[in-house]
Amino acid sequence: MEADVKSEVNMDGGQERILSRGSRRGSSSYGSSAIRIADRFAELMLVVGIDDNTGLVPLGGKGLEHSDEDLLDNLFDKNYEAHVLAAVSSTKALYFEPFLMEDPNYPPNQKAAQPCTPVNSFRARTDSSLNRGMKNPFAAGSRGVSVNPAMITHHLKKMDPGMMSATTKGADLPISEDVIRSITTFCFPDHVRVYHECPDALIHFLVLTDVSGNKTYATCITFHKPYIIEKGSKNSLIYTLDNKSEVQENQVRCFFPQCCVVVSKHPYFYAMKEILSCMIGHVERDMEEMFTFVKDFTYTMTMTPAPPAGSVVVEMSVYNLSVFLFPAECPEKPVNDIPLHLVFLCFHADDVLRIISAVLMEQRIVFVSSNYALLTTVMECFLYFILPFRWRYTYVPILSASSLELMEAPGTFMMGCHTRHLDVVEQIDGLVVVNIDDGTITVISESSTIQRRSSVINFLDRETIPDIPQESATLFKKICKRVRFQLELFDVQRPFYYDIEQERTFRMKKCLQFNTEISFAFLELMVNLFRGVMTVLRVELRQFNKQTFMDSVNAPDRPFYEKVLATDMFKTFIEERLNKRVDYWSEYEMKTRPWAKKAGGLVDTAAVNSRSKISRQFRKPLRKQVSISTFSTTTLTPREFEYFRLPTLNDPKAYVRTCIAQLSKSLETCRDPQIRANYLYLRGVFYAAQSSTMKALDDLLSIQSAYSRLLPVELCRDLLATIPESEREEILRRKGVNHIQELVIGSENLIRRRGFVDTVTIPEHDLSLEEFVETVSLLEMATDYDTIQRLFHALCHRDRPAFVDPYTLEMVSLAYDENEKQYSKLAVPEGYLRTDEDLLRVSALIKTDFGNGRIALTDKRIFFLKDGPNTVKEVVKLRNIAHVEKLQIHSFLNAVDALVISDADGKIRFTAWLKEERNCWAMLVEEMRAGKMVAEATKDFSAIGQAEQNVLLVDAIIRSGMDENTAHHENLTQSAESMCYFSAYIAEGRHQLPQDTSQALQHRVDPNHGQRERKTVEVLLYTPGCEHDAYESSVPPRLWCGMGDGKVKVFDATNWTLEKTFVQTKSTVACLVAVGETQVWAGSQGIFIIDTATITCDKILTEHQDLVTDMVVTENGRFAFSASVDGSIIKWEVQTLTIMCNFSLLREGFIRSLYLSDAQLWCGTWESILVVDLEGNHLQTFQYRPEDSLASNKPEQLDCFLVLTDEIWAGCRRAGTIVVWDMKTTKVKVTHQLDCRGISIMRHIDDKIWVGTKDGTIFIYKESTGKLWKTIKAHDDAVRALCAAESRYVMTGAGSKDGKVAIWSPQSSAMDQSEQHHDED
Repeated sequence: MEADVKSEVNMDGGQERILSRGSRRGSSSYGSSAIRIADRFAELMLVVGIDDNTGLVPLGGKGLEHSDEDLLDNLFDKNYEAHVLAAVSSTKALYFEPFLMEDPNYPPNQKAAQPCTPVNSFRARTDSSLNRGMKNPFAAGSRGVSVNPAMITHHLKKMDPGMMSATTKGADLPISEDVIRSITTFCFPDHVRVYHECPDALIHFLVLTDVSGNKTYATCITFHKPYIIEKGSKNSLIYTLDNKSEVQENQVRCFFPQCCVVVSKHPYFYAMKEILSCMIGHVERDMEEMFTFVKDFTYTMTMTPAPPAGSVVVEMSVYNLSVFLFPAECPEKPVNDIPLHLVFLCFHADDVLRIISAVLMEQRIVFVSSNYALLTTVMECFLYFILPFRWRYTYVPILSASSLELMEAPGTFMMGCHTRHLDVVEQIDGLVVVNIDDGTITVISESSTIQRRSSVINFLDRETIPDIPQESATLFKKICKRVRFQLELFDVQRPFYYDIEQERTFRMKKCLQFNTEISFAFLELMVNLFRGVMTVLRVELRQFNKQTFMDSVNAPDRPFYEKVLATDMFKTFIEERLNKRVDYWSEYEMKTRPWAKKAGGLVDTAAVNSRSKISRQFRKPLRKQVSISTFSTTTLTPREFEYFRLPTLNDPKAYVRTCIAQLSKSLETCRDPQIRANYLYLRGVFYAAQSSTMKALDDLLSIQSAYSRLLPVELCRDLLATIPESEREEILRRKGVNHIQELVIGSENLIRRRGFVDTVTIPEHDLSLEEFVETVSLLEMATDYDTIQRLFHALCHRDRPAFVDPYTLEMVSLAYDENEKQYSKLAVPEGYLRTDEDLLRVSALIKTDFGNGRIALTDKRIFFLKDGPNTVKEVVKLRNIAHVEKLQIHSFLNAVDALVISDADGKIRFTAWLKEERNCWAMLVEEMRAGKMVAEATKDFSAIGQAEQNVLLVDAIIRSGMDENTAHHENLTQSAESMCYFSAYIAEGRHQLPQDTSQALQHRVDPNHGQRERKTVEVLLYTPGCEHDAYESSVPPRLWCGMGDGKVKVFDATNWTLEKTFVQTKSTVACLVAVGETQVWAGSQGIFIIDTATITCDKILTEHQDLVTDMVVTENGRFAFSASVDGSIIKWEVQTLTIMCNFSLLREGFIRSLYLSDAQLWCGTWESILVVDLEGNHLQTFQYRPEDSLASNKPEQLDCFLVLTDEIWAGCRRAGTIVVWDMKTTKVKVTHQLDCRGISIMRHIDDKIWVGTKDGTIFIYKESTGKLWKTIKAHDDAVRALCAAESRYVMTGAGSKDGKVAIWSPQSSAMDQSEQHHDED
């Protein structure tokens, strides 16, 4: 600060000298207003330490000894107080010693030097002792001006109104007072000392957390300035900054420590290290100009934007040093700017896993090392390793010597301290001590008074920190063994680099490679550890079934999960999954899910829950916790980057304009949507700095289309707050982001953390239908809404038909659970039950044709368990039962109620003397048998699970109804029979399908499973998937269902199971189209681009202002056309997601559908089919006017159309008429009249034309003859969707009354044989 101090004294001469020196270093004055970057690389720089202005103030203020002999001799034995010497932000440069003053020439954008105001200067600076070359006397024990955090923050916050831009108005201090209060303490964790010899400069890193939990990151460089100290008069010392003069007899040369601290909101530790290292190199060559360098480097850093997550690296240059700011991998991850492989140089892989286990269990952890820089680096690495879990407790990577008592505090924390304090650490019970220097982890036993250190954790310690599950740990250790993260191993085979830039480039590249491999290895570990939770989450109920999850875990691994599941980190993780958070964890879990299924895990509990929570006790344990490894150094793609080089920072305004121009040029040539999103983000930040608020919002909100997860909500909110409310609503609507609640000003109080349900209690008041549905679902007694609704009506009291009393529900629940207790005592021989077989009911000890014993009902058969020897014999398979008779058999003692079961052939006739259980058993057997019959007849195998639910609920109703206080006691039989849905279904004959339908129908699936309200299947799409050796490239064939409520649901077409993951759009999904192998586009209020591998959407095209009704892709896949209700048609370039052209057909009416053929677009509206060229020029029109409507001259409304080789087929909306035009003459060729209310959809599949109607009937025509081939029906509502799976299957989806998808075989041999019979007839 010396040069700056003297400049204030000599305003004419000294000031000019500094400015001329600053101009050589890029610090000349420009402009008239400050430019402030919103999301900048660094916030400010602090200079902390001692100098000639502060003097030497002993710690504690006791003063130096007063004897002449000891005054200089004791200098090197004392600890001294550190002072804040200066603070430089993007808008202020403050000096605090010997008094507070603001630099009038900072930031370097003032036209002329401004005199210090009274606010900026506490007293006039006229002491002649401050002139250049004069000594600066201070009393040995005197204290400089006290600088507290409030003073620093007060003056850093003060800004002139003219210097405020759109992003600075109302802005708070870059960092909190808590951070400033802490940072001065931790700059010198072992206190400040004066040295006789100049020590080496040292780097260490800090992470400071304020009271709100916000983290601030700092890199500190400690260097030493040479001073000559001599004794003055009256027991004082005189300090002179001098490194060249000879030391006289009464003088001492010593070195005062000072610490430059760069503070950032981003963890760019090593980038800040590079910059500070460069700066100190200049400072050491010219100590008097230190604060000129500080201002220059700080201003450059604060004018540099931090790159958004993605693939664009920001390259900044300061004093000929190029520094690369690498972005985070994805928006949900922090920046990774530290070498992760250092952990593996310190610890064995086994110890790394033990430390991970301790962190996941939220233990009280203390890291110790003799290297302060290594403390923060290693601790940050472990927090990075456990992502997406986030440490939310006390986190202090470096404890100063005066703060060691913090380790005695109760609760969870993670701290670090020097190894010299290890003896203190080992006296504190309950700590997990990680010694970085020794590479060990030790648990300090709470019960032991004699602490010991060990290189491994003993058995007792493993009870405190259980091991990571073996399967996951083994795969991780194999990766560590295969890939040795040691840079020296690669140095052996390469030549030496004598160019420092070449060496930097090599080390940077190798570090990036290591970080990529290590990040992937730990992501794989975290997914393997917790992928099983996805199968036991019920998003709609916000429930995590802990017990079901623990049942899926191998016994040796349960101690680990019991501890982790109780942590706050895990609960936050579950809340994020229930909130449908899409991040790197969910994407990788989704990509590897097909392989996990093949490995025997990930059994979806939706199917299990739809049957019975009881039967899980008797199945072979479901292996949901499986581990797989996809790691390969050959297939792991290294990150590829684009580099954005910032221009020279001379004139700040010109700098911003140049950045915007360069980014605009890059956007013109960029073809990658995610990289375009990065460029839009950066340009939006520079527009905001330029106070071009509307341009900034336009860029930032456009990120939603290119990479929605990157949308900077907080920055957008700040910008929106500066414009009128009416304009806010308009820009949000125009950009298609008005559905994002976080962007709405004033909504911050509405967005709160939502918990989840892990324990279920029955309310104490009468339950309405909605409350009843939620409670029964949480109790897992049933999941199907219709079934729960029937149960509700079965349990209602006749006087209160709209409510169920809590006592009745509690008794039903207890009766339901009573089954579980009975089964737990049933000794079924191991291996007798199949893995997919569910036990439903067991009888009391009874007499049977096979002797005394018990009979048991499963979803497949009835078997007998003999009393005594524990032998099992099958009675009959359910599908073979022909008759179930209730008889009363008379013995010589009395008459006994019995149940007789027989098959059609008369080979089986089994009698069970069930007594009072007979009627119940008859009802249960009939319902289960009926469910299987319906499933096999209608090919809807979900009926089996629904029948199981019914059986269990009927049993619970009958058991609970024995209590006279239950609402259904008086009409018990009626209540039980009302739950026998499939028995009534069979009795009504609804399971019987026409022959052609039965032959063609292969399967039926329900995308509305578990939903309270059934929705229409609006559109279907089949994607064939892709199978490769590389795990990450394998995608199974899938059936995509666009639903009426805006959801896109997905079935795995290999086994027709419904994936838990779905995509939610804004409104009805009107169309789906496959774009290449990697994307599915969903048309709704906007176009949602879905990744086929992960079933996630991170791109939304919002240019359409109305519902997108249809989309088509060109044959070469380069372009796509989309149409919306308002008549607009947009041509997109698929690769860049940019608009090539657009036009409107609004005058022609509502566009229903599109077809692309021979460079012509065929557009279906309600009244016509329009043919236009690719620029929107009209070519042809097809309309149909029936003879009976010629008088009104109004054409018939058309719902769908097909373009064939030489014909156009169209279906009439309100009449069962198919119209066929001749393409050449444009005249109606023929019409086909169908027996239906209207035609809803048509598809051309192979040589057939499938026509779906509003009655649910499907008519199949042969293209070659134009004649009707087959008529089939499997839906109870209109056929709304139709698609083909290559030539193997045809899928049809129905309206909300049915809401299911039927899967047909169009080329089945049975259908062909049926056709032959028809031809013969």
